[in-house]
Amino acid sequence: MSTKLDKLLETFKLVIDGKDVQRPIGNFTTYAITNFRGGIGKSTLAFNLAWEVSRKKRSLLLDACPQCNFTQSLLGEDVDKSTKTIYDALLYRVMAGTPEVSPDDLLVSVPPACPDFKGGAGAYLVPGSKELFLFPSLLYTQLSTSANLGTRSQDTSRNILQSIEQLVSYLREHLKATKVLIDTSPFFGGATHLAWAAADALIIPVRVDQHSMEALKLTLSMLRNEDMDFLRLNRQAGITKTPKIHAIAMTHCGWNRQTQNTPDRSTQAYLSQVIEIAEGNRDLFTCSDPLDAIHLLDDFHSAGRISGTKRIPLAKLTIRESHLIGMQRLEVNESITRYQNEMKSLAACI
Repeated sequence: MSTKLDKLLETFKLVIDGKDVQRPIGNFTTYAITNFRGGIGKSTLAFNLAWEVSRKKRSLLLDACPQCNFTQSLLGEDVDKSTKTIYDALLYRVMAGTPEVSPDDLLVSVPPACPDFKGGAGAYLVPGSKELFLFPSLLYTQLSTSANLGTRSQDTSRNILQSIEQLVSYLREHLKATKVLIDTSPFFGGATHLAWAAADALIIPVRVDQHSMEALKLTLSMLRNEDMDFLRLNRQAGITKTPKIHAIAMTHCGWNRQTQNTPDRSTQAYLSQVIEIAEGNRDLFTCSDPLDAIHLLDDFHSAGRISGTKRIPLAKLTIRESHLIGMQRLEVNESITRYQNEMKSLAACI
C-alpha cells in the first residue's frame, strides 16, 4: 500500500508543478458531484469545476440539492429572479397533470449573473429549490402508487426514476450542450437518486476525516448492494444503467511544514484508507487502476472562502488580492497557483 501511496504523492507533485499527468479520459457526458456528507466543500468544488469545464465545452448545470448552494454561487443576487426551478421540472415528470416548463423559463444563462463565466463556451443552469426537501416523500409515494398499476407498473416506475435523465436529454438537445454537471444533496433520497440514475459517472469529494471515509464506503455500497435503495428500486423499474466512479477528490488535505509538497501524517493515513477502499472496489471505477482516479486538493484556506463567498473561480484569483468577508479581510497568498493547478487537473479529466 505504501508503494501506491508513494505513486499517488509523486503524481500530485507533478500536478502542483502544472505538468500533465495520466488520468481517466472524460468520455462521459453527465457527471454527478456527490457524497453523503455535508461541509466538505462540495458546492464550491462544483462551482469551480463548472467554470473550468465551461471554458471549452458548452455546459448544462443542474442543482439537485435543496440547500441550493450551487445556485447561489452561480447566480448570486439574481437567484430570486428564477421563477422556475428543477422542482417544477421534476413535478411535470413525476406527477400527472402538472404543467410542463419550457426550456426558456427553466434555463438561466450564468455569465450575466456571474461575470467571471464570460468568455467561455456557455454555461446554463437549472436552478435548485428548497422545495426539494419535500421531494423524497413525493417521489416514493409516486413509486409506491406505480407498483400497483399491474402491467404498467415497471414502465411508470422507470419514467419516474429517469426524470432527471429525461430532463437532461431534453435540455442538452435544446442547448447543444456537450457536458452536464449535477450538484447533489448529501442525502440520497429524492433528487439525488434521480441524479445518479441520470449520471454516466460520479465525482466524489472526500474530506480527510473519518466521517468522510464512512460516507465513501456508504456511497460504494449503494453502487454495489442490490438490497439498498438505488439498485433495488432501479431493478424493479427495469433500469440496468449504473454510474461509475470517475474521480475521488480528496479535500482539505494538510501539508508537512518540514517537507515541501508532502501531505502531513494524518492526511497520508486517510489517503491510505481511500486507496485501500478503492482497490477493493476496482470494478466500480471508470479506469482500470483506481489510483488514477484519486485527486488531492488543498484546504484552500482564504482562497477557498473567497471563491465560495464572493463567487470568484479559483482560476481568476491573484496573489495578494484581498476581500472583506464578514468582519475579516482575507488575502490570497502564493499557494493560489498550486490550488489552481489542482483544480485544472481535476477538470481536465471531465
